Amino acid sequence: MHRLALTLVVILTLGGMASVATDFSVRDLGIPVRGVNWVALIPGINGEGKPCLYAKMGQQAANLILLQIDPETGKFTEYLAPGDGSNYPITALWGPDNRLYIGAAYSGLLLRFDPKLGRFENLGRPDPSDEFPCRIAAGPDGALWIGAYPGATLTRFDPKTGEFTRYGRADQVDMYSYPQVGADGTVATFVKMTRPHVVALDQATGKLVPVGPVVTAGESGQSLDFQRGSDGMLYIVSSEGNFRLHGTQLEPVQSVPSVAPPPTLPGGVTFSFADAAEQVYRQLALKDPSGQERRYHLDYDAAGSDVFLLHLGPDGKIYGSSVLPLHLFRYDPANGEVVDLGRCSGATGEAYSMGNLDGKLYICSYGGGYLSVYDPTRPYHFGAAPEDNPRDLGVMHEFSLRPRAMITGPLGRVWTGSYPNYGTWGGPLAWYDPASGKLGGYRPILEDQSVVSLAWDESTRLIVGGSSIGGGSGTHAKATEAALFLWDPVNEKMVWHSAPRPKTTGISSLLSGRDGLIYGIAEGWLGDRGFSEIFLFDPRRREFLRHFPVPAGSPLDNSLQMGADGHIYGLTRDVFYRITDGGSGTQVLARLPGEFNVGGPLVGRTLYFATGHKLRALTLED
Repeated sequence: MHRLALTLVVILTLGGMASVATDFSVRDLGIPVRGVNWVALIPGINGEGKPCLYAKMGQQAANLILLQIDPETGKFTEYLAPGDGSNYPITALWGPDNRLYIGAAYSGLLLRFDPKLGRFENLGRPDPSDEFPCRIAAGPDGALWIGAYPGATLTRFDPKTGEFTRYGRADQVDMYSYPQVGADGTVATFVKMTRPHVVALDQATGKLVPVGPVVTAGESGQSLDFQRGSDGMLYIVSSEGNFRLHGTQLEPVQSVPSVAPPPTLPGGVTFSFADAAEQVYRQLALKDPSGQERRYHLDYDAAGSDVFLLHLGPDGKIYGSSVLPLHLFRYDPANGEVVDLGRCSGATGEAYSMGNLDGKLYICSYGGGYLSVYDPTRPYHFGAAPEDNPRDLGVMHEFSLRPRAMITGPLGRVWTGSYPNYGTWGGPLAWYDPASGKLGGYRPILEDQSVVSLAWDESTRLIVGGSSIGGGSGTHAKATEAALFLWDPVNEKMVWHSAPRPKTTGISSLLSGRDGLIYGIAEGWLGDRGFSEIFLFDPRRREFLRHFPVPAGSPLDNSLQMGADGHIYGLTRDVFYRITDGGSGTQVLARLPGEFNVGGPLVGRTLYFATGHKLRALTLED
């Protein structure tokens, strides 16, 4: 365990400036989860031309890894990808030239593994404006076609010359591009997320041409998919009809051939990770056509998974979620034990919010707003049955995607606020009633806005909510101003709303103070300059009382919390601070620039937080 003692000059931001000296120490408590993400098994050949399996795996603490596995013995060689920031293998393809191609995020690089060379090659960025390739498809001439995010671009790569031919944006609004190439040489890309549609390449002119139906994400009864059939041709399958695509021309069809089955190893041997459901990816299972199965344990070296959320559980222990994979972990302050508990949700991304109610820990996760409940007094076994623990309770609301905020208690319920689904606007306020087992919710609360922070005001018996103008992933904001709102949970309606100040774009944190006031953090723009400020709000008079700046650094989401001493504390990416008595300013207690990636609970004088994949603690000594 690493321990670092520091002395800091603290700045008090009141009407004037004052300095006090504060001593604190920082400890590294461990790496809670060493998981992998964006995992796929791809059949290929090794440097000797023999059949093998490749496993692509992403991670946060180091670049993505590639395993070259001998299917006869289970032995493997591990390779680390090049290129700063090549953490996630978003897409991969075994190329016609018997080399493996990987699109990496967020470096945006196209990487190639050559088994004859036994190493990766960095081929550069298919399009300089993009952060990652979404899909790689091979044409009948051996060329590769790459679609990327966020420019929704289409690019051709020639493996023989190493040259890129860029065709630019397939859409001026949407951000995701997923190309397919037909056996007849037709090249087209599936554009997502707000208005899913297909854009074909006119190879005579080099122009990108929209073809076929266009649907709106989230609209009931509308659907569209783009696929390569088992006959090698390209098909649009939609609620407005099915079509075969040739060049830029569409032909209506009654039925669509099935998608080609996944590839196998020689002899029809199939492959999978037996522990994929647990998001572990260590047990490789191989099954021959007779049904006989053999398994190999892959003891590869994973550097660590980023921490996304930290929370003080009902048992006084620190709980948290890792990012891709979504594992629940626990730290026990009494003995220093860090435990990766494993899967805790029907979702696979990360837990966005947690809360305690009646001795149980409630967890709401991305994607889909899945709610689960864990009883720390019972054995750990995740599932959806009543006896499972944690137990998957289902999706809180059909439009919940990223459930950023949670409070517990009002009407005996668990409440969450969320960003909505991909390509949509209007995040819901949702609830779960443990007594009845019912789920419910409301949408929209504020038109085209998301609910990202929550608090409970006991004096008015109202839920206090904060919005963001942001929509679901893949969207541009439609709303221009976020708001604080008051929600009556009994009468199920909003009774008041207003922006803390003009041009507010989000209210990232709310807390009910012991003085009966609501403390919040508002962010936005004043002219061409951004602002982050703390505000005090009187819920009885429905009046904003004062505003003052957040200390240096970007404020963390839902970072305000009440200390045992009655003071309110907060975190930015750079500093740990306290709101002064009377709510007139802030006092910086610790400064660690760029190291407060995830804020956690303050227990006594110890703050728990995370820097990337590391769980850490900061103790105020003075």
